[in-house]
Amino acid sequence: MLRYLARGRLRLAYIPEVLVRMRLGGASNRSLSHILRKSREDYRALRRHDVGGLGTLAWKNLSKLSQFWRHE
Repeated sequence: MLRYLARGRLRLAYIPEVLVRMRLGGASNRSLSHILRKSREDYRALRRHDVGGLGTLAWKNLSKLSQFWRHE
């Protein structure tokens, strides 16, 4: 998906509906070492496809913080 977005081959549209509900947690959030490994992989993908950098990675990780306090 990153490659398509970076190369402009997709048109995006906002859909004001919940399409997927996922459970909190997962293997990538089990420990600090998993979180760091996931972040390194995310950063490499962002840079490789020229769709962001450290700011994008920080926003991605910070946007997930609310899941630890909000229980739906």
